[in-house]
Amino acid sequence: MIYKFIDNNGSEITVNSLSSLQALVDSDTINEETKVKAGLRGKWTTASSIEGLVFSAEESNEDNQETEAPKGDIKSFITGKEKKEQKPEEDEYEYVEEIVEEEVEVDDDTPDQIDQQKEEKSNLDNENENLDTSDYYTEKFNQNIENEEDTMVSSFPDAVKKCFKKYFDFKGRASRSEYWYFTLFIVLGYAVGFGLIFVAAPLFWLLMIFIIAVIIPWISVAARRLHDINKSGWFQAIPIPAGILETIFAESRQESLEIIFLIIGLLCYVYLIILLCTAGENKENRFGKNPLKKR
Repeated sequence: MIYKFIDNNGSEITVNSLSSLQALVDSDTINEETKVKAGLRGKWTTASSIEGLVFSAEESNEDNQETEAPKGDIKSFITGKEKKEQKPEEDEYEYVEEIVEEEVEVDDDTPDQIDQQKEEKSNLDNENENLDTSDYYTEKFNQNIENEEDTMVSSFPDAVKKCFKKYFDFKGRASRSEYWYFTLFIVLGYAVGFGLIFVAAPLFWLLMIFIIAVIIPWISVAARRLHDINKSGWFQAIPIPAGILETIFAESRQESLEIIFLIIGLLCYVYLIILLCTAGENKENRFGKNPLKKR
């Protein structure tokens, strides 16, 4: 209930509760003769006629030790007391909100959800591991396919097949076995061709087809064989100038010069054969990787 009273200065003061009015009585701000009105429609009367007010100093001190009002500014005391009475309600509301938020956070991290998250993470890690493994083996397989032609030739048929497969390939490297197996194939082809000519002369055209078919891959494999020892493929053309000069001097019947360039040409052939028989470099050179490497 609202109470109004008139202070010593003649001002009309309003309080919101009987306890606030009692505090003013205890602080001697209101005495028994102070005019007080209870409620909005109440009549003005003395403070002693208000039920519930105690004017005994001893009883008031026992019941209201914490509500002693300061002498001076009554309005600030009343306003401060009202705020103090309302504060616990606000604090209680904030405390309830904190509890609700904490409960929600706990619900978000329930054990079932944590286990589910761990399982999803484990599945994702396994998938990534499988992808990495698959990519690794795919890459290795592709490398094996790319390097299949650069692997060691282990047999005569492999060498012949590989040389025809690299018909116009003058790049890369070739091992000694690859070159000499293909050279053996050409020698055997010549022998068979000449044998057929002696049996049946019209079969000469078969020998010519064979020579045309093998001349280019023979040159290309010789170039790759020279690359294997880190030499240019043009080294196989070393005997050609001496052979041309030897032919010219033979036609002009200059026997001395013919013999000289014949010897020079033979020495060039010997040097070329030595190069073709030389073991290749074990490491990678400017022409490519070692053809004798294993898969």
